[in-house]
Amino acid sequence: MRVYLNGDILDSERAAISPFDRGFLFGDGVYEAVLFFNRVGVGMELHVERLGRSLDRAGITGFDPSTFHDIARDLLADSGIDNAMIYLQVTRGVQMPRKHLPGPRMTPTVFAYANPVAGLESMREPQSIRCVIVPDDRWAHCAIKSTSLIANVLAGMEGARRDADEVIQHRGGWITEGAMSNVFVVRRNVVLTPPDDAYPSILSGVMRRMLLDAAAGSRFRVEVRPVHIDEVRQADEAFITSSRRLLDAVTSIDGSPVGAGAVGPVTRGLFDLLRARVAEQCAVHLQSCP
Repeated sequence: MRVYLNGDILDSERAAISPFDRGFLFGDGVYEAVLFFNRVGVGMELHVERLGRSLDRAGITGFDPSTFHDIARDLLADSGIDNAMIYLQVTRGVQMPRKHLPGPRMTPTVFAYANPVAGLESMREPQSIRCVIVPDDRWAHCAIKSTSLIANVLAGMEGARRDADEVIQHRGGWITEGAMSNVFVVRRNVVLTPPDDAYPSILSGVMRRMLLDAAAGSRFRVEVRPVHIDEVRQADEAFITSSRRLLDAVTSIDGSPVGAGAVGPVTRGLFDLLRARVAEQCAVHLQSCP
């Protein structure tokens, strides 16, 4: 695999990062993962904006988030692929010896790679997944897309132990998000999702924002407000969004079916709306789904 590292594209076997990099020692970094179709980043400007916010909140300097455009272009050109997930990570940089408090004027380490994915044409319907509800034991800065993901990893491992594909996290009974997704529920044909600008903190998901924008002015009614776990357990439908998944239907929670235990009409309609929005943005021609 070819990777980008600090201005160069090279074979991954030749990429060398110092063991004193703070990303390695402390998880002191931020990242973005962007889905590309036809070499066009889905919600790219939203990703770049969020990367800038994460860098600002983490106090990491020395990297212009707008250069993500050039890095992605160069990676795709080098790989010769059109459809990819591009991961970009910016750490605070190298500090010797190891210290908790970072030094001034550090040079960030920038790493990225492109992984091939199937085209948007193959995403013809939402996948059905199983979820379980777990406490949200993470820190209070979830709006930062930090590389410090051990709490998300542990939550995902707990979900896997309980035979689930994803978790739905809560704090004090109020839904936050998944380990790697944003959460939506449908009750009486109203779509509900927690706010991203209130406590408890959640990540402002790009696919979540694109879905909310697409749904505005449509036939779907959406309410952004706190959502209690009781509403989740009594939901007629539920689904998650993420840059890796677009939109997946949650058909089981804690081993019990959600609604009829199948992809519901609201979920399917919103999937079609989001898929069409992505296709328009990336100039992908879609055939009508059966």
